[in-house]
Amino acid sequence: MFRRIHTLRKKLMIAVCSLLSVPMLIIIIIAQTKSQAVIRDQSLTLNTALVNTGIERIESSCTQLNDIYRAIYLNGTFREYLSSVLRNPDFSRQRSNTEQLKELFLSSLSSRSDIFSIIYVDRNGQLLYATRSESGSYADYRTCGLSETWLACIETEAFQTDRLVLLPSGPHMPLRNALSISPEYCYAVVRKILNTENHFESVGTMFISLDLSDLEKLSHLILPAPSSILYICDSEGQVIFDSTGTLTAQSLPPEMMMFTDGNTRHEIVSNETSYVMVSAQSKAIGWQLLLLTPQSVYTADAMSVSIAIFTAALIALVLIAVITAIASRAISKPVEQLAAAMDETRLQNLNRHIPVVGNDEVARLGNSFNALMDNLNNAIQSEYEMALQQKNAEIRALQAQMNPHFLYNVLQSMASMATLHKIPELAAMATALGSTLRYSISGKEPLVCLREEIVHTKNYLTIQKLRLGERLHYEINVPEYVMDYVVPRVSVQPLVENAIVHGFENKEQACFISISAWMLDGLLYLEVADDGQGIKAEDLNALRQMLQTDSGAQSRQGHSIGLTNLNSRLHLLYGEKHVLEINSEPEIGTVVKITVPAKRS
Repeated sequence: MFRRIHTLRKKLMIAVCSLLSVPMLIIIIIAQTKSQAVIRDQSLTLNTALVNTGIERIESSCTQLNDIYRAIYLNGTFREYLSSVLRNPDFSRQRSNTEQLKELFLSSLSSRSDIFSIIYVDRNGQLLYATRSESGSYADYRTCGLSETWLACIETEAFQTDRLVLLPSGPHMPLRNALSISPEYCYAVVRKILNTENHFESVGTMFISLDLSDLEKLSHLILPAPSSILYICDSEGQVIFDSTGTLTAQSLPPEMMMFTDGNTRHEIVSNETSYVMVSAQSKAIGWQLLLLTPQSVYTADAMSVSIAIFTAALIALVLIAVITAIASRAISKPVEQLAAAMDETRLQNLNRHIPVVGNDEVARLGNSFNALMDNLNNAIQSEYEMALQQKNAEIRALQAQMNPHFLYNVLQSMASMATLHKIPELAAMATALGSTLRYSISGKEPLVCLREEIVHTKNYLTIQKLRLGERLHYEINVPEYVMDYVVPRVSVQPLVENAIVHGFENKEQACFISISAWMLDGLLYLEVADDGQGIKAEDLNALRQMLQTDSGAQSRQGHSIGLTNLNSRLHLLYGEKHVLEINSEPEIGTVVKITVPAKRS
């Protein structure tokens, strides 16, 4: 009898597996073809999004450079230099002004880490420059080793526009104090300087050269695979940046110039390797981003999907064979007995057990049924105990909530007694502390009106004013029209507390705190400034780095807990739409500014 059942089970398994193998094979072939097409299409879509992101970042960088030009042009030192050159073109008599101008250039270099040099050629041919390592001047720009492209910007009459023009990469001009056999490759932006006070005549040409570090970071950001290549070039195919470093400052190979046909996707062969090229053009500056990904990347991704599909199909086939074997060995009568027992219990009599005879599969089902009843019984008992524990926890939470309310009532009583006994300072402190406590324990929503936050901050300042006396002065400049916009609960008071604790505690002189708020372009700005002892440069950099790289972590340094806590809450509430900015100078003071989307309550 056993041999007969065993043989029948094997025949059923062979029949079922044979019937399922053919459609599964067809499914695998179709899935392979479709998955390769889908992966390729999705990858191309992703690559297109990546190059568009790169274009946006480059255009944003150019906007920043334009702001640097404006800042230099509007600077009083630069305006004075222009006036002095117009009055007296003698280079030897401009030494004091040129030194001040070089200092201005050096300070502008710090605005971006990838700026290599700032070079200015005035209308008389005098050249001033500043780099990260030196500054200097030449009486005649023609003696400086400028490239032909740069010279054309200075000498060509057609180049009279005051807009930014980007120049391709090339070796930087040889410097006076840092001669190098292999000068660093830089690209540059150039702009004519026009005298707005005298008929907009051209009074010079300014170059800002940039190294390739920012473009290198961009390539790491958007390259989808280690074997992918990023080229940044102008409309003529002159390479500004090559992620492999082989074509920088050279011309693109002819096969890569296919982007000029207006299409954004091409298949090319370069150095005996097949690539899919995705391109995007910046309409603002005319640069092209070319992202080349080897065809083998798409094939490898599709193959991995095919292997996964084949593995899943094989596992499914094995599972089906196992299920078929179990089903073929079922015996109707014991199963009916088991079903009858289950109908009898209906999850009401969980102590019901069926007798188990033998050691076959039906006996295992009987044991499983008995174990199920035991498990259900235990589970219901455990659930009951958990519900009881949860109820106890809720009771303890309600009891714990009574303590803050008790303290608040005690503070209110203290304020009344202090008023009765004519101790106004104690009454004011108790009232302010009670209001602060009530504000802390009553709020369930993470966002509150700015009006409530300012009242909470005033209560805190009232307590500190009573403690510090004439050592503390403050001013709150918050217009009424922003009072109904929402901000994170307890967002201004921690900044004021930081200013008092870390800015004033070690100072004996009187100190001043300013609290301001305003709206601009749909954003709400909150600013807390003090004239305290400030933050050292290395501590400030460490604090900024911590807030940038670990927005959700709590600092282990006591003086940063409030800021990191606030930064974490801002990150949770607004994501990347918030800004927490800290500026400080030792012995001058500290300014902390929060920027969040403006939203009414």
